[in-house]
Amino acid sequence: MIRAVLIALLLASLGVGSYVALPTEQVEIVGNQHLSRGEIEQLTGLEPGRPWLWAWPSRLEPLKQNPWVKSAVLERPAPGRLRIVLEERASIANLVQGHQRYGLSADGVLLPGAPTRGPVLEGRGELPIADLLSLMQTFPDAQRIRYSVAGYQVVAPNLNVWARNVRELQDWAKARRIGKSDASNPLAHPGASPESRIYVYSWGVSARR
Repeated sequence: MIRAVLIALLLASLGVGSYVALPTEQVEIVGNQHLSRGEIEQLTGLEPGRPWLWAWPSRLEPLKQNPWVKSAVLERPAPGRLRIVLEERASIANLVQGHQRYGLSADGVLLPGAPTRGPVLEGRGELPIADLLSLMQTFPDAQRIRYSVAGYQVVAPNLNVWARNVRELQDWAKARRIGKSDASNPLAHPGASPESRIYVYSWGVSARR
């Protein structure tokens, strides 16, 4: 019993001493663009005045759960000083789901409160993130991409094309870039006007106004 009391008193003394003898004097945050300093401090509890010795990397776990944070590292450049090094995700498109709007990162993470940037992605049904990212790579000038159980529609300057799946759109885009337009090519571009919508099928292509 006496030993337990002594150990408790020692731990309490060390705790109080860590506040007084070696508090955190400075917390440097590097790499934050979207998250504010206040948000980071609230998530981690790492701020001036807290015990420097108790600033463990585990304090960053709540921060890493934030969708905007791709990676976070805690450094100790000197006694009393901490540095939080962040790598934040960036939005490359705007995803519309009902009345909600999110950013979409290059690694497929939804980002709340993202600025308007890139094409608008919208549709119904299960969200096909991998397919949408693939279409954005295939059509870098896309302004809008719609998805549904029936297929995908890509709208870009002077382009409006639909297909049942991503592969057919990719094959059509490849044939279009190469410039193949002979009758033997089932994905030949029909020479449609900019106002036409192009429909791509496994057996060929049609265009309608």
